[in-house]
Amino acid sequence: MQILAELHPKTKMEKLIKTVQSLADYDGFDIPDSPMGLPSPLPSVVASVIRREFEDKRIIVNQRLLDVNELFVASLSLTSKLVSFDIAFTQGDKPKIGKEVGYLKTEEAIVLAKKYNEKARIGMMISFRKSRDEIISRLSLGADFYLALRLEDPEQLNGLQSEKIIPYIIVSTEKNKEVAMSLNQPVFNEAKAMEIVKRLEEKRVQGVLISTLGDNEGLVRIIKSINA
Repeated sequence: MQILAELHPKTKMEKLIKTVQSLADYDGFDIPDSPMGLPSPLPSVVASVIRREFEDKRIIVNQRLLDVNELFVASLSLTSKLVSFDIAFTQGDKPKIGKEVGYLKTEEAIVLAKKYNEKARIGMMISFRKSRDEIISRLSLGADFYLALRLEDPEQLNGLQSEKIIPYIIVSTEKNKEVAMSLNQPVFNEAKAMEIVKRLEEKRVQGVLISTLGDNEGLVRIIKSINA
């Protein structure tokens, strides 16, 4: 089971490199794309920085589909071949700047990305707020992996293709607790997160994605606890 860190990049290169280096004990990174529809550094550029530091770490670039068309998806797929990263498509929140494009369906984006890089690992999102039938239907759409949102209990994975699933584990820390409390998602304290990670390993998931909502010191602390 891979342990991945959600990396919220800043705009200073020196700080980004230092942060990436501090997370070397993780098996890889997931880079969100303009969270909450706000501007942020492009995930593919951040992936390039990470790849210069680590040749073999897994990198997942999230891509919002509300903002892009077919040409961008094709170009991103070619970029994934150049830099060696995976892509996870999401519709995303409405953009806070400009108008949404928003006509590409996730399954259409997957087919298009595979056309331009047939070896690429392409993923999509599933939400455990959906019904069981909706989740099973989504798991049949042909993605290589599924980032799972709003998982509250590992037992929810019973009977599903757990080997393709990478659940988000959002961890509340002293630094992020106010933001964490405002989310409409399951959030775990650090002790509970450790318990959830252990139980997910028993479920044979592909990996877990640890999110501390930008608290990089929290990410370092958590991976040390997992590896202890």
